[in-house]
Amino acid sequence: MLLSIAFVACKDNSKTEQTAENTAETLENAMQTAKSELSKTISELQVTVNTKITEAEKELESASEDAKVTINQKLETLRKQRTDLENMAKRVGDATAEGWAEVEKSATQMIADVKEALNK
Repeated sequence: MLLSIAFVACKDNSKTEQTAENTAETLENAMQTAKSELSKTISELQVTVNTKITEAEKELESASEDAKVTINQKLETLRKQRTDLENMAKRVGDATAEGWAEVEKSATQMIADVKEALNK
């Protein structure tokens, strides 16, 4: 009788450990999926920003002196966005489970900000 109680107690522990492992694995998979999606979105935005930079640089070549001021301001903003996106892509790639929530929040906000600025 005592032996069967000890066996049941051990069996219950292994179920708890297995559940914890499954939960950790599920969370890791969810984080990796989110990282992949954010990385893809950031990469797409980088392409868009680079295209806008190229267009603005071409526009600058034939612009009047008055228009050049506005175009240069636009280029400055776009170049800052490009740098910010590059830095965020690195943060997302380097993120660990411990700091993921903050990185995800920051990346999501930056993506929203860049998209809003591009649509102006």
